[in-house]
Amino acid sequence: MTVLAVEDQSIAILKPPMLTLLTNIGSQGSKSVTWSVPTAGFSPNEQLVDVLTCNPVNADDKGGVNVVSLYGMPQVLMPVTTLSKGGTLCPDMAMGRRAANTATDLKVVSWTLLLVGVVLIGKVKFGLA
Repeated sequence: MTVLAVEDQSIAILKPPMLTLLTNIGSQGSKSVTWSVPTAGFSPNEQLVDVLTCNPVNADDKGGVNVVSLYGMPQVLMPVTTLSKGGTLCPDMAMGRRAANTATDLKVVSWTLLLVGVVLIGKVKFGLA
């Protein structure tokens, strides 16, 4: 797991093939956060999906990402080729092999929860909550 970017109100954490983008701006404000992660590690112009919303995202021509978070919503980006056809995560976007079970989907959910927990613990420990 690698922290790629930390700013006042956002953080980008890479656990290949998953890029997690989190912010602490909250849902009440009209403020948005733009994540610019030039070292995201994806292939140039790779098709990605935010597995929390199933919204498509494309990597740029160098494999980085530039995405906007509205109202503090987190994003978890993965290549569509890593999602199993017949799986439970964004089945309409999945381009990977047919799922024999949902183990890959469970790993994604587990890592996402772990990353959110790490951020929350860090906020409490450092008095940022």
